[in-house]
Amino acid sequence: MSDNNENKFNKVKYDNDYIKNNYDQVRFTVKKGKKEELKAHCSKFGYKSLNDFINKAVNEKIERDLEEM
Repeated sequence: MSDNNENKFNKVKYDNDYIKNNYDQVRFTVKKGKKEELKAHCSKFGYKSLNDFINKAVNEKIERDLEEM
């Protein structure tokens, strides 16, 4: 009996499709070495991920900007 790959659940495709349909992606660039520095900071302060840290930082900045209006 051979495996039929067409009928197998493809988690990677499912995850990618979910992200594509439910999220916007924003790409930004940092100097060489900064990414590792950011990852270390996130780890040290208990952020779930670099993405988690960036989202919280952006939301915090938006809140402060709106308070200044």
